[in-house]
Amino acid sequence: MMNRARTRGIDHFGLTVGSLEDAIHDLSNALGAGLCYIEGPIRDPEPGWMAAKLGARGSCTLRVAALNVLGTNLELFDYTGAEHRSWTSPAGTAGTFFLLLRTRAPERVISRLFYEDAVVRRAEHPAPGYQVTLPSGIHLAIQHGSEEQLLSAVCLNRYDHHRAITELTGAFGLREVDAVSAFGASGIVLAGDHGAPLAVLHGRSPAPRPANSDLGGHHVAFHADDIDASLASLPAATRYVPRGAPETITEGPIAGDRWIYLDSPFGLQLELINMPDGSLPYETGASARRTPITIGAFA
Repeated sequence: MMNRARTRGIDHFGLTVGSLEDAIHDLSNALGAGLCYIEGPIRDPEPGWMAAKLGARGSCTLRVAALNVLGTNLELFDYTGAEHRSWTSPAGTAGTFFLLLRTRAPERVISRLFYEDAVVRRAEHPAPGYQVTLPSGIHLAIQHGSEEQLLSAVCLNRYDHHRAITELTGAFGLREVDAVSAFGASGIVLAGDHGAPLAVLHGRSPAPRPANSDLGGHHVAFHADDIDASLASLPAATRYVPRGAPETITEGPIAGDRWIYLDSPFGLQLELINMPDGSLPYETGASARRTPITIGAFA
């Protein structure tokens, strides 16, 4: 059954990095990520398009790399020409994003990072494990777990945190499945019947939230079978502001993708997307593919 927002679950997470190549290397080395495709360079089709549609700071050029990281779809954004603001807030601070790996053998992962100039710190509180900053700037927490699981974590201030939990469980149908602590922040893990889980943490030391084109900028994308119907259902779910109208990509590696970005009432940038996995141009000869929101849904 569809929930109020008419979405099935989380399709992917987006993160803006300083160098696409460095970030791909780091995630491949640390987590065995597979590169699905690189899209771009994408340029403003008209003045102000990226600012209006993506939340970028001014006119710019964009490349996007899609990775499959232990079954999680991750999009890396690399902006050129935008007014970059590089937030120096440490992971766990409100406004930041990081990855959390739970694994039976944390030390095995750490051993792969010793020769890669990663910054590795042992952590005891609030949860034992390791805190890692990869050379590309991506933050990664590694903790012991009974099975391998990768979480994407967003850190919100105390005002937005409560609202986010209410909206993500009520409007988007996610449910609480676990508790989580890392980088000095604590919160809960949310999951739907399909798609990736999301860790929502009460971040320390409130800080400004980065824009999409800022280093560390991030978003959460929900799959919708029908983007327009999902968007039409959102006014009842309160104060979600779409960035323009939905668009369908007509050329390139993901031709057929239909999407729209939203500003949420709790500060986190969201996306509604319908990526027709199984019929995307990049899949011909690809060494890695995205994880579909429902296996076989588009066969």
